[in-house]
Amino acid sequence: MRKLLTVMLACALALGGCGAAQTTDTSDGAGLFSGRGDANIFNPFMRDSLPNVRQSTSEGKAMVRSMGGGTPTIAGEAGHRPQWKREAYPVFYGSPTAPHEVLVLLDFAKPSSEQVWKSVAEASRSLAPQEAKIAVFANSREYYGTDLMGLGIWISYSRPNQVMDYMSYALSAWNRAKEVQKASGRVRPFNNEYDAVTTVGELPIHYTYMTTRLRPPVPVNQELAVTRYCYDAGNVNLYQAEQIAQYFGVKSLPAVIVDGRHLSSVTAAGILDALK
Repeated sequence: MRKLLTVMLACALALGGCGAAQTTDTSDGAGLFSGRGDANIFNPFMRDSLPNVRQSTSEGKAMVRSMGGGTPTIAGEAGHRPQWKREAYPVFYGSPTAPHEVLVLLDFAKPSSEQVWKSVAEASRSLAPQEAKIAVFANSREYYGTDLMGLGIWISYSRPNQVMDYMSYALSAWNRAKEVQKASGRVRPFNNEYDAVTTVGELPIHYTYMTTRLRPPVPVNQELAVTRYCYDAGNVNLYQAEQIAQYFGVKSLPAVIVDGRHLSSVTAAGILDALK
């Protein structure tokens, strides 16, 4: 069921071509936006319209029009939630309007994402929050990554100054679970929260964090609502991860883009140098 829901959502987003409020569609042969590579082009806190690199045929557009529909946007899909901008552009460090930008594209299913994140976290300790921001996106090949990214988004505005540590924990816990399973000879894709546990009775990664590590922890009577939100927010973020990767020509994740430039290798020093 979870896989079916994810596929249905992905298809709906692909057909709709979500981008943001007042999305500009580049599928009519005009090519990508002028100014490609500029910082903040996907930042709804600083722009009224964002790129939409969805490809759509004229037949597909005609079909949608014949059904009385138009081109949905992320604002239209998620705008009923006051935090929709954070889902489309979640800033985990710094001010959303800081002039410099570090885009971090992760894949929880790739073990190397943890090391890339360590470099980003190290670089953040040398950044002034009013000068540079770190926005995080995840496009996981294993569906549980969507929930973990969604919890990061929720923490970013519900528990200020705790999300960087959370991401370090989540990526480390994911890799640790994979290693334990590999040692036991029973590795499985993490398509739901209980795929990622290593012992009977162990709490899933996001429940462990929200109940024992957050300050204050999520109240028991709010756990279900937060978990549901994580899935919704994570899927909006996943679509934006795909948009950004396509726009900047990123072929594989994890990846880091600094002020519009895709880094060929990721180190803390390299990130800081690219911001100069």
